[in-house]
Amino acid sequence: MTEWVAELRQLVTVEPVIFWYMTSTFIVSPAYQQLIINKVCYELFEDKSICTNPEPHHHGDKELQQRSSLVLLLYMTIMSLVSIPPALLLGSWSDSAGRRSVMVLPSVLSLAAGAVLICVERLPQVGVLWVLASAAIVGLTGGHVSIFLSCFSYLADVTAGYGAQRSRTVRMAVAESMIFVGGTVGFLLGGFLEEDYGLMAAFGAYMACHVIIILYVALWLRAPRPPAGMPSPLPKDAAIEEDGEAEASRPTGSQFFLVNYLKRTMCSVFRKRPGEERLKLLLLIICSFLNNLIAAGEDPSILLLYLMYEPREFDTEMFGIFNSVRMLLLGCCLLGLFPLLLRCFGEMTLAKLSVVFRAAANVLLAFSTNTWMVFMVAVLGAPAGINQAVIRSLSSAIVEPDEQGEFSTAREHLYLRSSLNISTSDHL
Repeated sequence: MTEWVAELRQLVTVEPVIFWYMTSTFIVSPAYQQLIINKVCYELFEDKSICTNPEPHHHGDKELQQRSSLVLLLYMTIMSLVSIPPALLLGSWSDSAGRRSVMVLPSVLSLAAGAVLICVERLPQVGVLWVLASAAIVGLTGGHVSIFLSCFSYLADVTAGYGAQRSRTVRMAVAESMIFVGGTVGFLLGGFLEEDYGLMAAFGAYMACHVIIILYVALWLRAPRPPAGMPSPLPKDAAIEEDGEAEASRPTGSQFFLVNYLKRTMCSVFRKRPGEERLKLLLLIICSFLNNLIAAGEDPSILLLYLMYEPREFDTEMFGIFNSVRMLLLGCCLLGLFPLLLRCFGEMTLAKLSVVFRAAANVLLAFSTNTWMVFMVAVLGAPAGINQAVIRSLSSAIVEPDEQGEFSTAREHLYLRSSLNISTSDHL
């Protein structure tokens, strides 16, 4: 029984962490947006019935939309900007302190953020700008960047001794699929809770997801052990001393704390590597950045603006169905179809085909004129998540075990910047 549990712990690792985190994210996103709209409406109009039954009242709609959009922009900007310094620190810190601590930190502070949102919802005297405190608290954890860098670095650690690159790629693909599966569950569950039970239930479910993550990491997840026969990596300071840079890299005070970790992160990207490994790594980073930039451009808020007008004329309910189907197909393709295709094709071939299918899906979306064509976009773009899983697998194979967190910080930081640029331009 003990051996069976140990084997299961090696097989099921960070996948539930990603699943529950993405579920919580997609539960809370529409909930805090609706909270902002409600609060702005209550502050604008003395007649509260206008906010509870807005259909007969169209005066003031423009001002309501403008102020709500401004608060949403501030929310996204604060969360993104505040998360940059922690994200830069946590990658290097996870290489020395362990991945589990970094996994738990976002959930601990997310509980505090959820409590702030509940207070804003329940207390009429609390203004709408208090939701920005929730954004700052979530940003202090590094946000989803911390979860992704810790989880995928953990996977890189536990698969470091795998004989075949294919096994590592499959593990990365399964973890990547949890982003979409968790997003589907969170999107559907959040809409159901908000519609039938109100915002309080949605915020409660958001906090419950993070409690589950904390308990799972504490009770189930174990620190990854280096594979048998693999030499332990040199400590960072020892490695730096070998290059004659010990004095320059060792901070003399707390004011150099961030600079030191930032330097380590950049060194993990640009350091010399055997053969053409450094060039491969830089090209993979560029591919990852472009991939994430496209993903940020496919944000649901942008898609909704495109699909709601003629000739498609999607309403919120139809868009919710489409978005759920799209994410579910992305997750199922990574979880089921991709491992089967790896038996017949190479991972690079599948990654290239994934890019082709994604481009074709976006072209079809541009020329879609009715509902069935839009849903065909979800089917055609189902393999779109494969290339990111392959990129993660190939880059983690190049990077040394004691650099996984630092390199993941650099990679996910690019996603954070692309998301910030897209969200800012979308609201302006």
